[in-house]
Amino acid sequence: MSIDHKIGLKTSRIAVPGAGIDGINHAIRALYAFKRPANYKELAQPVGMSSVYVSMSLSSSRHVGLTKLTGQRGYYWLTELGEKYAMYLTAGKEQKCRELLTKIILQNPWWTEIVNFLRINQGKERDVLDLVLDIEGKLGKKWSNRMRARIGSALTSILGYTEMVLIKGNKIIPQIGLTEGKSDQENGRKNVEDKKPSVGALNKESEKFAEFRIPDSFILYVRKEKNAIDFFKNQVDENSVFVPWLELIKKKMEEKNNKES
Repeated sequence: MSIDHKIGLKTSRIAVPGAGIDGINHAIRALYAFKRPANYKELAQPVGMSSVYVSMSLSSSRHVGLTKLTGQRGYYWLTELGEKYAMYLTAGKEQKCRELLTKIILQNPWWTEIVNFLRINQGKERDVLDLVLDIEGKLGKKWSNRMRARIGSALTSILGYTEMVLIKGNKIIPQIGLTEGKSDQENGRKNVEDKKPSVGALNKESEKFAEFRIPDSFILYVRKEKNAIDFFKNQVDENSVFVPWLELIKKKMEEKNNKES
């Protein structure tokens, strides 16, 4: 079954979300609990949000491929992958939600131009407004500054949630190569485990390393130790694509250490 069918999209366009991930998750939880297609007016009271906010959130959930419009005008329902996302969300499986949403976005034709922008600017610090203006130009639109700010905020929230970008104030640093590499690594690891059940020790050893992958180009491994990371960082230019990647590794190491202490 094609990804277009699973996320309920038939034509290609550019996603223009008006609400961030919090709004989207509110909408998904509400629809899942409602157990039938609904419009924004029916969901506004149960979720305790304004009808305008719920309307934008439902629209944004469609733009990321989690909901679709039904035959009845203004009524939304969960897509096949949206139902899976809702199950993870209501079960508190946030990491599963992040991974699934990343997969959906990378295969969603509405996000092709956005993903291309991230790939071109991999590792570079960019104002999110640059991305918004790129979309605006390709759609032939003329948005107000208020509209641009709202779309920029929504894109930052969604892309940050999927870890496809690092957020630095109003700047974003695309990390899409890392996101794709992680998915490839997980899929490859699963295939190896299926074929060779005895390689558990090898997989355990590989967890000591961070991987940077550019498909069909190269794979780089760095040991998850501060000295190793600092040494490698000193070998590359300060504007290198590797710098934000190394900072992300250190941040995750610190978070893990804090949780364990």
